[in-house]
Amino acid sequence: MRKTQGSKPQSLKGRRVLVEQMIYYNEMERGQMPAVIGLLQKISDFNPEPTTYDRIWADYSQQGHVFPIVAHLADGFVLGFGALLIERKIRGGSLGHIEDVATHHEFRGKGIGLTLMSKLTDIARERGCYKVALHCRKHNVSFYENCGFEASGTSMQKIL
Repeated sequence: MRKTQGSKPQSLKGRRVLVEQMIYYNEMERGQMPAVIGLLQKISDFNPEPTTYDRIWADYSQQGHVFPIVAHLADGFVLGFGALLIERKIRGGSLGHIEDVATHHEFRGKGIGLTLMSKLTDIARERGCYKVALHCRKHNVSFYENCGFEASGTSMQKIL
């Protein structure tokens, strides 16, 4: 995989989409990968080549500790995404990590992100996690606080 120019999120242009339409939340499927990667371009400029999607999906989906959730309309239009990764700790417990939460820009403020967070947290609880953690940018802190999270420590990273 290499850094390339970003995928574009799906467009609502020319579509009649009503906010009242039913929104579905399901485990992600391979066919949703281009739309999800398009959404994730808003939080990271890393963009795999479409020719690598099958290999990436095979590796990603076979992990028994990753739970990707997609919010979508009945016609398959992807509105949001989030993933939970469960880590087994050396002392015996399980810690959930929420990553890559993103909502289509035209659907923000409609409760999709909040519902994704709730579903991911529920999965962590059902799988016996003692805590769920995440890292976010400063401008997203209030959103995660509204989801019941609180600041804890300092996050650091090293880009390789």
